[in-house]
Amino acid sequence: MAFWNIFRRKPKQQNLELPEDLRKDLASKPPAYQFQQVETAGADNMRAKLDLVVTQMESMNIRLETMNQRMERLERMLQEIWAIARK
Repeated sequence: MAFWNIFRRKPKQQNLELPEDLRKDLASKPPAYQFQQVETAGADNMRAKLDLVVTQMESMNIRLETMNQRMERLERMLQEIWAIARK
């Protein structure tokens, strides 16, 4: 054994096994979903989700454009008020 190995940390051994009562509880419950249903409906669900996301992005884009227009109007109003205040 080399000298530098004396100070090296030993890897911790993790207990990855579930407790007995939890294992029995999980074994008695039916699975939360069926793999066959997920595979057949997966593409349709993804298309629907993507369509929803695209629609939300378009809505947000319209809101952003509206806010930009309002900001431009406010900036013009402030410039006019500033010009009047200088006189």
